[in-house]
Amino acid sequence: MGAGQCRPSKGYKNNGKANLDRDAHVIKHGTSTIDPRCKRAIRKHFPGAHRADIVLRTTRAVFKKHGFNEDNTLFASSTCPDEINCVIDDFSLIWGEHFSLGGLAGLPFTGKTGFSAFSHHVPEDDGRLLIFFAPHIGVASDGKTGRVHRLGIAKQTTACGSCIAAQNTALKGTRCKPCDDHDGPIGDYQQSVVTEIVTDFIEENKSRLEKVEGDMNVKVTESLYDRIKEEILKIIPDDFKKPIALIGGILINTDYGNRQHDYILVKDLLIRKKNNKFVSLEKELEDALDEPRFNRLVYHDAA
Repeated sequence: MGAGQCRPSKGYKNNGKANLDRDAHVIKHGTSTIDPRCKRAIRKHFPGAHRADIVLRTTRAVFKKHGFNEDNTLFASSTCPDEINCVIDDFSLIWGEHFSLGGLAGLPFTGKTGFSAFSHHVPEDDGRLLIFFAPHIGVASDGKTGRVHRLGIAKQTTACGSCIAAQNTALKGTRCKPCDDHDGPIGDYQQSVVTEIVTDFIEENKSRLEKVEGDMNVKVTESLYDRIKEEILKIIPDDFKKPIALIGGILINTDYGNRQHDYILVKDLLIRKKNNKFVSLEKELEDALDEPRFNRLVYHDAA
């Protein structure tokens, strides 16, 4: 299996435990081979983002201190079903079986029914829930946002395609034709919702977006993150008694050959025990990133 393929890294497999062999390679040989233009774009638009495997390791270390482990924790995600979002497979290799709450653009389209089903599968013995939620955005090797190279396709393609399509519809001031032409109760319902959310954001912030220095793709993705978080918090009942942990962020895809170096910008790391409110573990994550076993990876990745 070639390096960078959108499949689990061999480094994860060690009697069911994650050891991430590629970390040793990075430390020995220096930073990743990702194009400097791509890395500069990620640093510019998503300061504080880290390579996905670093995020997986540090968040696991934080949650472990709060009693979460692969035996008592059921994992779910609310991310776009795009095949390039294979970081979910890496989460599963650490946390076990995976329940999908998300649909197009990462919105939790399974709703309260989906969360109810997920929560009923929690382990009986000290069971806990963990949810990773994120919109995603591509950053190609040339630094362009909203674009990536995929396996077997010469030209760049959009990522997130749903988000970019909704954005283009909003900017043109036209209707979403596939949404209008759908037949039956399902049709193109999800894209209709994504288009409505993105259109509302652009219309409400048009003057600011025209003046702000930055990338429209990035701003729309950031707005989607806020909406996904809002919806995730809505579907979690206040009276759910089991501990719940949330990892919220933006998933940053790179070109196919570099996919093992996808990035995550963690925007929220939250935990709720029993019926208490969610509390932030941001400081604990910062401390974990400063630990020698992780800090050396962060140092080489930033080089």
